[in-house]
Amino acid sequence: MLSIHVLHAEGAERIAAAVRALAPERRVAACARAEELGDGLGDVEVLFATYPPAGSWAGAARLRLVQLLSAGADLLLPAPDLPPGVRVAGLGDSFATETSVHALACLLASCRALPTLCLRQAARQWRPFASPTLAGSTLGVLGLGAVGARVARLGAAFGMHVLGLRREARPTAGVDEVFGPEGLGEILRRADYLVVALPLTPATRGLLDARALALLRPSAVLVNVARGALVDEAALDARLREGRLGGAALDAFAEEPLPPESGLWDAPNTLVTPHVAGLGRRYVERAAAVLVDNVARLERGEPLLHGIDRATGYRARD
Repeated sequence: MLSIHVLHAEGAERIAAAVRALAPERRVAACARAEELGDGLGDVEVLFATYPPAGSWAGAARLRLVQLLSAGADLLLPAPDLPPGVRVAGLGDSFATETSVHALACLLASCRALPTLCLRQAARQWRPFASPTLAGSTLGVLGLGAVGARVARLGAAFGMHVLGLRREARPTAGVDEVFGPEGLGEILRRADYLVVALPLTPATRGLLDARALALLRPSAVLVNVARGALVDEAALDARLREGRLGGAALDAFAEEPLPPESGLWDAPNTLVTPHVAGLGRRYVERAAAVLVDNVARLERGEPLLHGIDRATGYRARD
């Protein structure tokens, strides 16, 4: 029976307790630092972590599974020295509903100018003004996985015309027009609102660089509920301050926590949230359930839940 090591800087014991409650028959160890894993990684069979240890995996002779406390695997991959037999899994669509609802909340807040209204409330200013609605506007969704597909359906329900980007351009529920990677520019030029829901992979890192951001309309609003490194943050900050972008709602950043000196904190028409889009009720317990299920699947030789292809960083096709 495989044992489990929980590695988490804060709350490792709480996470381990959730795992033990679901699998009392297994040995579960809680570690706050990689140095506590024992004889390097040599004793680890299953690793449950958000931030896997950096450095060599050469000593991980018994490792069978790295289960991540996140949807994507960008904090682990690429890992060329990870033994070839080690499987990788994330949380997949476990918290896609929370993330998509957060994205929709950002769209509504921006459309109805809620940040401005909140500032005027704090200043006790009664200054009415008209705001548009989402209906009739164009929503671009980059990435039509579990999160992006839900965002597209929500946008369609609000009467938006939805453009979607995915690796393979095929019909998707709630999406009026689907484009492959070559259609990125078309989406950027036409979008009134752009939601970023892509995984961070070698192919997508820095996708929204200065040149790509320049294709957006000056009135467009960018919402990022994926990973900060998908976007050139300096270029984004510059466009916001120069009035060449309508606004942004950012939940993920290249460096987290977002440094106090970052210009994004007070960029015009920008909402900053501390990577909370995917957090929901009983997050730890629900994540632990995915882990316990996957360990049992691994022992039975069955496909994993939310398995990740180590070569691409996308969902594995078992």
